[in-house]
Amino acid sequence: MTGRPGGDPLATPLTVGRHRLRNRMVMTPHLGRLPPRRLRRYVAERAAGGVAMIVLPAGQGVYANPVYPLEACPGDPDGYVDPDAVSFHVRDPRHRQVLLAAAHEHLVGLADAAHRSGALAVGQIHHPGAERGWDNFQPALAPSQVRGDDTGVVPHALTVAEIDDLVTGYLATATAIVAAGFDGVELHAGHGYLLNRFLSPHYNRRTDRYGGSPAGRLRLIRRILRAVRAELGDRSLLGVRLTAGEEVPGGIDAAGVTTIATGIADLVDYVNLSLGNHDGLRDGRPATAYTGSWLVTPAPAAPTARQVRAVVDVPVLVSGRITDPAIARGLVADRAADLVGLARALIADPTFPRRAVSGDDAGIVRCVACNECVRVPFSCPANPAAGREAEFDPLPAEAPAGPALVRHRPARRRIAVVGAGPAGVEVAVGAAAAGAEVTLIEAADMVGGALRHLVGTPLLADWAPLLHRLERRLAPLLDRPSPAGGRVVLRTGTTATADHPDLLDADLVVLATGGRSGPAGFPTDQPVLTTMDLLVGRRPPPGTPVLVVGGAERHLEPLLAADLLAGEGWPVRVCTECVDIGPDLDQRTRPAVLRRLYGRAVGFAPMTRVHRWSGGAVEVEQLFTGHRSILDAGAVIVAHGRTANDGLRAALPADLECQVVGDALAPRRLTHAVLEGARFGYALSAADRRWPRTVS
Repeated sequence: MTGRPGGDPLATPLTVGRHRLRNRMVMTPHLGRLPPRRLRRYVAERAAGGVAMIVLPAGQGVYANPVYPLEACPGDPDGYVDPDAVSFHVRDPRHRQVLLAAAHEHLVGLADAAHRSGALAVGQIHHPGAERGWDNFQPALAPSQVRGDDTGVVPHALTVAEIDDLVTGYLATATAIVAAGFDGVELHAGHGYLLNRFLSPHYNRRTDRYGGSPAGRLRLIRRILRAVRAELGDRSLLGVRLTAGEEVPGGIDAAGVTTIATGIADLVDYVNLSLGNHDGLRDGRPATAYTGSWLVTPAPAAPTARQVRAVVDVPVLVSGRITDPAIARGLVADRAADLVGLARALIADPTFPRRAVSGDDAGIVRCVACNECVRVPFSCPANPAAGREAEFDPLPAEAPAGPALVRHRPARRRIAVVGAGPAGVEVAVGAAAAGAEVTLIEAADMVGGALRHLVGTPLLADWAPLLHRLERRLAPLLDRPSPAGGRVVLRTGTTATADHPDLLDADLVVLATGGRSGPAGFPTDQPVLTTMDLLVGRRPPPGTPVLVVGGAERHLEPLLAADLLAGEGWPVRVCTECVDIGPDLDQRTRPAVLRRLYGRAVGFAPMTRVHRWSGGAVEVEQLFTGHRSILDAGAVIVAHGRTANDGLRAALPADLECQVVGDALAPRRLTHAVLEGARFGYALSAADRRWPRTVS
């Protein structure tokens, strides 16, 4: 087995600057906009999981925008955390003192959370530059007036005097980070953000000393690095995150990255390489998102990292879709990098480092790069406790505030769960782990519900680890009781009816029966197929033109149906009532999915409603004009979402307690079903374990 202790390259300590890392795995920045208390707990769990160094977002390079005159900055102390407030100007003598005070408590808590379990803490200074969001009323900044790829904002081109203020802002932020107990600072100069743009021949069109040549484009970052090093000395780590390539004509390529890395290596302790930008579009064309979806090749920055490592004498960290310990191990063993950066891998399993170095690769819960974690609020279908660690901790430090919880009925000991999809399995596992006797009833021959069918498609085959996780969570409770005495009896191939004895004998019935395809919603003269029909193997007549009707469905279903049929050779068109295609796909995933579909010659008709299908002709309406036209289709696939499959609830006896979870409650995405099932399963008996003040 790979990952044997002692011989594992991931387990080898490494000296970086004047600090020693206990292994080769680093948590790279990600936040999910968790509030401070939850973020501290999140960081503590990852440190306890064995990661060597934790890099955290710790501030922007400048808060009071340097394009404002000094007298126009009112000095609002909340301006350091509130995007709608303006703090002290960086030339105001109060700026550094107030910044230190504003950031100190929060940063101290994060540094302590990392240090308690032996991880180093590094604070990343990030300025979005032209990618500043519209939720901030300060103007976007850049070296030149080249639109942001994500926001489309035309930025303000910084003057030389404003660049001087920017350097002051970076230095003050670095000082605040180290004063809070962090072991070092990392400058973010990748992902299309401010410092990246200064380094780029595509985005930096300046002709003064901060542009015009490789040396000119390096001038700003070298100036900031020298200032920070002079202020902090060599006891604090100093690193830089660089892009591994810009994927745009005239932009930074692998040779350019190597030139940049060699141009700053004398000032840094390590170089961190990551490929991509915020949304996976460059100059309007598909590129790589830095949080690449499952459709992106693992470790896309590795080839460039190998080139950089060959020419610099400081450690090279590579990050970006490294979710398999074998890939991480290979990168270090093959000398493509000295350190591997993990983000989503640690969301899915905070114990990834500890398991990897102990030889337990098989025990790691795998991230599938579904990118639910990049949304707000933060979630993960592989780990519903991610960002909610205190909620699922069986032994919190103290009881909740307020009066004692009064239990009006004894703990439920017999629970029947109908449906062994993600929500149902989570309920069953949580309840059994807490001591309940659970009967899990599933109509199919195996657990997994719709997820089992989804991972059988070419588009979602990489999501198979989510199914394996369900099976692994359930298996131990089928063989023997949990430590609390609970267990699961699984009845597959069984249709649950209102008079089923397992339901009638239960203290509680939980319906996790998922969703079902709704009616077509328009008249037809022959049967339509649904997405579920396709998933179980039904197909249109060979070669016939297919129309996939997405209706108002905003997520993946119509695109999944189109991908499946187009990949098998059917000519496919998707019509949707939405203004855009797949608008609820996260913005980092959608370009990759659409690129795949356009590559398979799938056609799209947005803002289009179907009115009837008759004689191979589909009558459609362009919703913004009301114009009606005819589309040819020999087959129609209805892929416009699901309705709750909750009919059993009304048929159960009125005195039998019944709860509904997952899509049976309200059809949503997979991550909702997993989290809701986990919450419900845990809550069934958690009060008996968590709160000693509970009375019966």
